[in-house]
Amino acid sequence: MQELVAPVNHIKFDIELALEQQLGSQPLPFPGMDKSGAATCTFYLHSICNKGSACPFRHVRGDRTVVCKHWLRGLCKKGDDCEFLHEYDMSKMPECYFYSKFGICSNKECPFLHIDPEKKIKDCPWYDRGFCRHGPNCKNRHVRRVICQCFLNGFCIEGPDCAFKHPKHDLPTPDPLERLRKASIVCHFCGESGHKAIHCHKMPADMKAETQEHNRDTWTSRLIDDDRRPIQEVTCYKCGEKGHYANKCTKGHLAFLSAGLVK
Repeated sequence: MQELVAPVNHIKFDIELALEQQLGSQPLPFPGMDKSGAATCTFYLHSICNKGSACPFRHVRGDRTVVCKHWLRGLCKKGDDCEFLHEYDMSKMPECYFYSKFGICSNKECPFLHIDPEKKIKDCPWYDRGFCRHGPNCKNRHVRRVICQCFLNGFCIEGPDCAFKHPKHDLPTPDPLERLRKASIVCHFCGESGHKAIHCHKMPADMKAETQEHNRDTWTSRLIDDDRRPIQEVTCYKCGEKGHYANKCTKGHLAFLSAGLVK
């Protein structure tokens, strides 16, 4: 009714124009200052801000989907260069560490997201297609389902509401994080990225066998410590006896009483 009687859509105050054009805003005295309480730069949203890191307003990208956990504690030092969101958005809060680790959180007013660990596990696309080479060691979930015979014959009248499985024969899409991790690996033999030297197809067979044997000997020498003292010379600092370490002591926290260390 107010818009019909007295429309004011065509009226704009000078303060609104000044805020839109960011009139009167001076560059920061030095770049990298904390701008957590400042507004978002409207020019940066259109990629036309010429002040750069000295802009007094925040340069926020739209691809940040998780709130920075360090910013919530006031400890983030990256500012606008942070790859996480510096806004208090409840729908984009990071995951609660205690709920994800122990399955329970005692804080009734916890601002972090409580996500069921079972829901984070995705169904294995290879198992749904018929076979997964990882077997029980697969990081994804293997769920046995009964295939719909009508769907195999060509048509199911139930559609997506069918109680049986409608298999999909599409190839699984590669994980983008795994692709980035492999792209960062550089082979020391050929210089190409995406694989290690031990799996390089350009390396001769004899050199590859020699490299594998050298790596095996290196890890074996790390696991076996020849410089360790014999167990008979080790003295337990809890009970004062020889023959075992303090973490293997069976006399508990009052072991010093039985050793006669207290006079």
